Amino acid sequence: MKHLYGLLLLLALLTAACGRQPKSAAVVQQARAANDSTIYGLICDGSNDTIVIFLNNPYDGADPDTLNILEASKAHRVFGSLRVGDKVALLRDTADTTHASIVIVEEDLLGQWCYRVKPTLKRKADMDGQTTAQTIGQLPDSVRKLLEVELEYGFQLKIDSMATPIGRRSRASADEESPVEYPRAKRYSQWYILNGRLLLAETRMDSIGNNVTLSVDTAEFVTLTPDTLVLRFKDEEKGFYRKRENAS
Repeated sequence: MKHLYGLLLLLALLTAACGRQPKSAAVVQQARAANDSTIYGLICDGSNDTIVIFLNNPYDGADPDTLNILEASKAHRVFGSLRVGDKVALLRDTADTTHASIVIVEEDLLGQWCYRVKPTLKRKADMDGQTTAQTIGQLPDSVRKLLEVELEYGFQLKIDSMATPIGRRSRASADEESPVEYPRAKRYSQWYILNGRLLLAETRMDSIGNNVTLSVDTAEFVTLTPDTLVLRFKDEEKGFYRKRENAS
């Protein structure tokens, strides 16, 4: 219950912050500091598969901190590759604070992450009582070919917690005439790490120009490699492939 209250408070502060540019970054950081147990820093030389050495605050002149990541690595809870100078997000092990339970290399999250979707057939009144296979079997070849047309959905994660959606925007007139329909594409515009999880937020501008948070999806990290991202959402586990900048 305490975690839920903290998350709701954070979302409220994020929503308010987005409408008060340019001070929003400071407000967001305050909200995260109050509700987030994640440690953020820069990876230092000497980090390896056993330990991560990092500067918790590179501007205060303090010595680097060190956490043992051997058990996290064995449990596949190290997401990304440790490189000197990259930003890292860590959670301390509650049973042993000299160990990290989760390690996330933020630089490896940046970029375009995509997945492919196929359409479904719009159901009409005369289709009632028929199975999907029976219905498709009666379709003209042209419509059946439409069911095989995949689209690319996803999002691009950028620095400063910014995100942009990848996927088709709604074209109302064309969609109404088409016998097939695609699922709604998520229009993420912000991302955050909170307590070792990834938060993806959909926002929009209201009538007076303020940015309003519409929804926030929370996901656990499952896999993060140079080309693959797997996230576990509330109702599903979804895999993404990295789309390179020069890809067609």
